[in-house]
Amino acid sequence: ALELMSSSGLRFYREVRRALRKLPPNAQDYYAVVAREKFVAHRDEDDAARVELIVRKSREDLRWVLRKYSSSSDGGDGDGAAGKPDRPKLA
Repeated sequence: ALELMSSSGLRFYREVRRALRKLPPNAQDYYAVVAREKFVAHRDEDDAARVELIVRKSREDLRWVLRKYSSSSDGGDGDGAAGKPDRPKLA
């Protein structure tokens, strides 16, 4: 089971990294570091229910980030107030 979760976790990590390409370069760099830290922190998680919760929350956070930058591209510079987003977590 752990091997399956590891491969699904890696697939999800790749999905996150692909989605981050839609962001401005400075935000891509920032969120890539955040995503990596979160995945490393949870890589040994073996409780399937907890993994599901982490992935679900991470998907919500990713959608929030993508919406934030897509809406700011309509008139703002797309890099948040100080170059960092208000909600810097994925997971």
